[in-house]
Amino acid sequence: MNNILTRVFDETMQREGRTISTVTSGESFECFFRRNNDNTNSKDTMIMYYRCGSPVNAGTLLSYAGNTYIALNKETAENDVYFKSAIIKTNGTINTHSLTVNGLSFYGEGVNNAMSTDGTNISIISGNLEVLTEDNAASRALQVDDLFNEWGRTWRIDNLYFVDGICHVIVEMYADVTPTYEYELTLSSLTSYNVKPGDTDTLTYTAICNDDEVDNPDVNFTSSNEEVAKIDNNGNITYLADGEVFFSVVWIDKATAQTDTVTVVTEAVSDEVAIFVTPIEEIYNGFEEVLNFYATKGGVKDESIPVSFKVENLSVTNNYDVHMKKITYTDNGDGTVTLLVDGSISTLYGKTFDFVAYNEELGIENRQTIKITSMF
Repeated sequence: MNNILTRVFDETMQREGRTISTVTSGESFECFFRRNNDNTNSKDTMIMYYRCGSPVNAGTLLSYAGNTYIALNKETAENDVYFKSAIIKTNGTINTHSLTVNGLSFYGEGVNNAMSTDGTNISIISGNLEVLTEDNAASRALQVDDLFNEWGRTWRIDNLYFVDGICHVIVEMYADVTPTYEYELTLSSLTSYNVKPGDTDTLTYTAICNDDEVDNPDVNFTSSNEEVAKIDNNGNITYLADGEVFFSVVWIDKATAQTDTVTVVTEAVSDEVAIFVTPIEEIYNGFEEVLNFYATKGGVKDESIPVSFKVENLSVTNNYDVHMKKITYTDNGDGTVTLLVDGSISTLYGKTFDFVAYNEELGIENRQTIKITSMF
């Protein structure tokens, strides 16, 4: 029986599977959804089906398609193939005036109590409301009498309790309070200096609000010239070429935040030439793969150096020339090349081939061995 259930579940997941991730731990897993078709129910809930062992429990906050959801429950296991949970999109965020808790998503106003046995809706009584969020480090930092603003009003926490992975927060409508914040953002790790292409570094910063240091603010790093140096969302820098570059960090959504810059001038480099191609280890049979490519001279992109392509060393023993014709590539004329393996040839599954970008006149190449796999 389990074999049949597993097959049906796997087939449904293959057709309708979506990737979703947990907000707190950032773990990803596959699932599929079924909408709640009860037209008498005003809640916009969905049923989420997922494999046993997925990182989901009652109260887990989930991120999908730019929205945040909360799992209201986790049904008792009836098999060892899948679980299912009712999930609902959150409609509020707790940012306490003290800045102790920031960006904690919750669901409130009319939500069914996940612990209720009779399905009674929670409702606002005398200005009170119960909201639900995940039992995590952020919700554990909430305190009675904390204030936060949401839905155009100010709310005060009257009580909170934790049951089976869900944090229940009882809030009371409070007199409107607009907190005053003064933000300051400074870079602290770099000064002007010379580096060379291939060097790396990390740009750090200090964020201050009302004289208190703020942990993990939502910031954005930028490089003024990404051909000279790139910087990722964690402040990690990679120097690429000779030139001048400015690094900036901005505190997102904080209009009064300061932006500081650092100037870095790289050292001159040799005239060594090379070819870069987006590295891949495998390609799905029948699915196009678009790869970026360019040539460099002295570490600087040089569009005057032509790049050609070829396929070699396909790991088949029979009908080599026939099979080679099933691997095609197209230079798109925009610094990208499209690579495709004909999806009709199942005998190529598991085989490998070399994809080579080269310039014969200069005697340079970029060679990578790619494995052919099946999506299904």
